[in-house]
Amino acid sequence: MSPPSLKFRSNLTISRQGAGGESTFVVKDPATGRFFRLRETEYFIAHQLDGSTPLDVVRQRVEEKFGAALEGVEIAKFAEQLNHLGLLEAESRRSEPSPRRRRVRGTLLYLRFEAFDPSRLLDWLAPKVKFFFTPYFLILSLGVILSALAIAVLQGTEIARSVRNLWRFDALLIAWLTVLFVATLHEFAHGLTCKHFGGEVREMGFMLIYLPPAFNCNVRDAWLFPERSRRLWVTFAGAYFEIFLWALATLTWRLVQPGTWVSFLALVVMATSGIKSLFNLNPLIKLDGYYLLSDYLEIPNLRQRAFGYLSARLKSL
Repeated sequence: MSPPSLKFRSNLTISRQGAGGESTFVVKDPATGRFFRLRETEYFIAHQLDGSTPLDVVRQRVEEKFGAALEGVEIAKFAEQLNHLGLLEAESRRSEPSPRRRRVRGTLLYLRFEAFDPSRLLDWLAPKVKFFFTPYFLILSLGVILSALAIAVLQGTEIARSVRNLWRFDALLIAWLTVLFVATLHEFAHGLTCKHFGGEVREMGFMLIYLPPAFNCNVRDAWLFPERSRRLWVTFAGAYFEIFLWALATLTWRLVQPGTWVSFLALVVMATSGIKSLFNLNPLIKLDGYYLLSDYLEIPNLRQRAFGYLSARLKSL
């Protein structure tokens, strides 16, 4: 029999995803902020673990529902795995305090530092930026981006010559500050989009990607959205808004008098945001482009699976 002291926790946040085939269940542990993905059979087994139902009965229910033959030892091992992940309630765990969230996570080349909880700030900002989530802004922004692309193509030589003049110490300092400011807007676009669709954003900070610093907004709550389109928009929002800022800067640079500080700042945004957007949307780097591809294909841990596949193919050769 399953131990009466163990059962599937009732305070977990669960989202059912998938249609037309086998469903998957995304499980969020609110105590640790960790996410788990269970297949339909796994979730059914976990849901049957109520602390009193024997494992033999669970096995029979699984066989009746899915027509799959299982052994009791498989159910027991799966229950042990759930318990190890902290998804089962246990007498030993009830008396322990909730684990503290780590403010520094990752490796030396991919460090994440949690700075503050932005939820109150995003709640205050959300009503003030509703226009950015309307079809009118989408049409306007697309028009601005297409116009900027036309300018970049037609006046590419002049733009390249102007960018070369930025290689001065004072210009590099202003460029670095501008990059930080635009990166902040980029991350707020992620957070506000997640908030717009009903998700929670509890962590904002910065990270070191191969040592250079970058801002970071934790929008993992988007994984709970059943609609894939909403998950994709949360991931794409930062890059899209930065491309929009690049387009605005391009139009500004074209319209204002050359040699002014407005023209100079516009040129800095053009040079930095344009290159950074291409870098950010590269799916081979674990930034927005990678997560867009992973969410679009609905394959979690895509990088690890891809390397595992390549490794297996090389070994077979």
